[in-house]
Amino acid sequence: MKQKIDFTLLRALFRKQRQERLSAFKKNFDFVGFVMRIVLYGALIAVLSVFLARFADMYLDVMVNYEINPAERAYEVLTLCYSAVLALMVLSAVAQINRELFFGDDVRILSALPVNAKTLYVSKLASIYLGQAAFSAVTVTPISIALGSVLPQGAWFWCMTAVAVFTLPLVSLGIASLLALPSYYLRLILRRRYVLNFVVVTLITAALIAVYWALLEGIKQLLLGDDLKYFFNEKVMSGIAATVHALFPANCIASFVLGRYALSSAGWVALLLAICTAVGLVFTRLLLVRSMQQGIGVPRYRGRRRPFGKAKKPFAALVKKEFLAIFRTPNYTFSYFSMALVQPLMVYLCMSVGSSLVVQLLGIACNWEIAVFLTLLFGCLANMFCTTNVSRDGAMFFSVKAMPLSGKAVMYSKVALCMVVTAASQLFSALLLGVTGSLAWYYAAYLFVLGTAFGFAQVCLATAIDFRRPHFAVAKGNAEEGNTVSTVALLGIAIAFVVGTCLLVLRMAISLRNLKNLEFLSYVVCAVAAVAAATVGAVCLTHRLEDKYYNFEGGAH
Repeated sequence: MKQKIDFTLLRALFRKQRQERLSAFKKNFDFVGFVMRIVLYGALIAVLSVFLARFADMYLDVMVNYEINPAERAYEVLTLCYSAVLALMVLSAVAQINRELFFGDDVRILSALPVNAKTLYVSKLASIYLGQAAFSAVTVTPISIALGSVLPQGAWFWCMTAVAVFTLPLVSLGIASLLALPSYYLRLILRRRYVLNFVVVTLITAALIAVYWALLEGIKQLLLGDDLKYFFNEKVMSGIAATVHALFPANCIASFVLGRYALSSAGWVALLLAICTAVGLVFTRLLLVRSMQQGIGVPRYRGRRRPFGKAKKPFAALVKKEFLAIFRTPNYTFSYFSMALVQPLMVYLCMSVGSSLVVQLLGIACNWEIAVFLTLLFGCLANMFCTTNVSRDGAMFFSVKAMPLSGKAVMYSKVALCMVVTAASQLFSALLLGVTGSLAWYYAAYLFVLGTAFGFAQVCLATAIDFRRPHFAVAKGNAEEGNTVSTVALLGIAIAFVVGTCLLVLRMAISLRNLKNLEFLSYVVCAVAAVAAATVGAVCLTHRLEDKYYNFEGGAH
């Protein structure tokens, strides 16, 4: 007998999801992190909106075949923007569908209850849709405002922008429903292939950073007043036109919003939704069957069992345990190791943009000061795995505590692994700046020492904070980070800006007054700040560490 959607049960599931989220929000509310995210997202949207407005103002006047066609250029800009938004939404929807169906704790419970599987799936999709609609609203609206400020639009454009806000999530969910099951099986393939998983995730992260660098280059050229029209020659514009023509369905939604072939564009989008719905029904059944079976089944170990390795000394075994806990958890691998590995690329790419930008805006060469600022900033953001040094252990922490091991050995092993990763990341960053000529070799070596010292301070301080009030992981890779991450990140960003600003002001004063004999002060300031930070971090961690470890009873839940 075919299952039908039980709307009474659907309302109950909606109420359950809402109450769970409100409860989790109140329980683990991180005010600092919440404010930081709001400020960061607001600043990012504002910068992108200004950049898009200035870019559109220039791009609409590009001449193709000796003719200026602002309407055609607006269609191309809107299609490219919608494509980027839709791609992000599809990736997010695939991850959310897999997480809600296959890795959600409530699915295991509901699978053993008389709950209609189709109703459960619809409730999950509806919840995801609301989140996607919110994301669509905060991205599509600034895009329309930026374009409308350059090329005035009528009432149709603004009304259809609202329609696009709610249409894009439907399209993204339809496409994501087709990709959810293949992505799940791909995740199963990569789950125990830790090295391959690490390589794939790191390459994807590096590719995203390359896109970020290209965006920074464009912003730099716009800020410097460079005329980009010469870049958009006949060959480039032909390539853009061909790309836009292939970006279905974003081009149809853009045409509909701009009132170009509105009826046919709406028809193509409706046909796509119908196809996704029809094909998605088959995938939905496969998703539901696989998810419900996993919820009531017992997971089995797959793969070749390996014998125990040779016994190690306690400290080495603890460091290896910390490494495996991260490396064998995909979420941690991406957040920790991949980010640390791509940090040198982030520093170099931003250095290549920032150094020339500062020189042309201020007329002062200050590569060293910019390198220090970027190293501290990205080093802090890429070194966040120290904020869960205790929390990610979960129940394992108490098992280790019951062993005949000193508290210093346990805590220092966590610091040791973090420092190995931090030092390697800082070394690659300094080498990249030295090889490319951004800094002299002796400055690059000094930068490595400074970055490692500040990294040591961050690791010690974050470990001490997490040890004082941990949020232990209930399941593997599911540590509740609380406000430790936001506190450490905010402190690291503040230190980076304070040190960077002091160095830049000092460099400007020396250059304006031609006090070349005082240039050494810049390096002295860095050394004093690094030593002070490392000392404070070490004291915060080691003060009465054995007593705290011995008296430790539990963390926040």
